[in-house]
Amino acid sequence: MELFQLLVELTCHLQNKYYHKNMKIKYCEKQFFKNTQVRWYLSSQIVWIGKEKNYNEIEELKNISYGSFNWLWSDADTILFNRDGLEFIGAVIKLNEPITVKMDKIDRGLIEDKFGNIKISEAKNFDCKLSDFTEYYVEDDTILSYSKKWNRINPSTEIKVTEDFSFVLQNEEMMGFVIYKASKHLLPDGIDLVEENNNIKEDLRIKLGGFFEIIERMDDELTQYEESELKGSLKEIYEETLPYSEPAYITLRDTISNVLDYM
Repeated sequence: MELFQLLVELTCHLQNKYYHKNMKIKYCEKQFFKNTQVRWYLSSQIVWIGKEKNYNEIEELKNISYGSFNWLWSDADTILFNRDGLEFIGAVIKLNEPITVKMDKIDRGLIEDKFGNIKISEAKNFDCKLSDFTEYYVEDDTILSYSKKWNRINPSTEIKVTEDFSFVLQNEEMMGFVIYKASKHLLPDGIDLVEENNNIKEDLRIKLGGFFEIIERMDDELTQYEESELKGSLKEIYEETLPYSEPAYITLRDTISNVLDYM
């Protein structure tokens, strides 16, 4: 017990010494990323931004970066900035589940758009979590992921790092991110680049919305009949994707198959 307490105290000391709760985030004009480097892995609900292809490459990048890290018992997102210009260079972010489905268009409210990149204001590490809540807007195929600290009625700035991916800033802090044309960025595990000319039909967003609604219902206390109904709905979505060979459809099929095996 004493050893465990010592480890806890040491962890807290290291976090306080090397990790800061808040970091001021600045805007910079230089764009660094390609739209094809924004990947959404549905099976794990991980959003990956950057050219790194696997976790080994991310670990190597951490050694030469500042940023927010998933470190020890921390559930912070991995968001990395280079040590030279302190500019954003990559991220691995876990979406909060279950994803809430919204049938209408996203309400952008008091948001100012800028195109470019973000940078940290100090050469330090910090803690940041951008996915306390995740919403999928079916009508415009958009993922919105945000921190519980975000006040949506106050002015915010959306920094468009690529055509489809943006960070949301408020009071010079990261509050969340947005993925437009989200289904276009769906990938199966093992693929690390989005195709530029995806043949994605508009009805895929409806299938995705239906899938997320089923997943959310699985958290309820279900009768055997209700569970059987959900399985039937999942199989129906699965069968509707069979004619398509694009990565986004393969991703949805594989994920549904995994869920059915779990049920």
